[in-house]
Amino acid sequence: MPTRKVRNPMLQQHSLSEQSRFSKLFATLHIGQTLRQVGISKSFGLSSLAIFQIVFSLVFEGKNWFHLLESDRAADLPGKDVIYRFLNQASFAWRRFLQALSLRIVRHFESLISSQRVRVFIIDDSVLSRNRSKKAELLARVFDHSTGKFIKGYTMLTLGWSDGFSFAPLDFVMLSSAKITNRLCEIASNLSKRSHGYKRRIEAFSRKPDAVVALLERALHAGFTADYVLMDCWFTQTPLLRLMGFL
Repeated sequence: MPTRKVRNPMLQQHSLSEQSRFSKLFATLHIGQTLRQVGISKSFGLSSLAIFQIVFSLVFEGKNWFHLLESDRAADLPGKDVIYRFLNQASFAWRRFLQALSLRIVRHFESLISSQRVRVFIIDDSVLSRNRSKKAELLARVFDHSTGKFIKGYTMLTLGWSDGFSFAPLDFVMLSSAKITNRLCEIASNLSKRSHGYKRRIEAFSRKPDAVVALLERALHAGFTADYVLMDCWFTQTPLLRLMGFL
């Protein structure tokens, strides 16, 4: 006789408890409303909110999607193609979603602190090594300031906001290389040039000073404010200072 997988009641109860906590958090932050406002929606099947909540929960469960499908929750989850299509949808405006969500959180922080408290934008970059990759889109040889060497991967340029106690991520750019000789793979040919995904890929060719200025301009345009901009000393070179109007 075929064996039937018996669910662990304690595990299922824990899973439902976690989902309930996420649902309360998402309702408080108006995640579903924000997804709809920026055009992240599906025409059939599970809603974007439901799929987003599943992906969000992976961070707290310490599992990737493959391991989750092998767990006792697999029967209650959508197929992997549903998740991959959602994550790879080039028309979704994830930057607008992040900025809208972060602005709501930052304004809540500001309602709790003194108007005299110093607020700052924080610029940082990290190298994401992909030494084993061969065909990753826009894979490039990028310079790692911490080692002084070129490695195979990407540069993650991030912008955050802080009041000295709380921190909120505002925006990011995944940089490849502006030099075609340093790029090991190019953009996929099947993307619509009008899509957000294509525009983000073109943005990956930006030089770091240009990308920094663009991050700050987008944040100010979205409604964020700060008294200072903090960054590592290697950012403050002539090209960036000239773009920011200091030279």
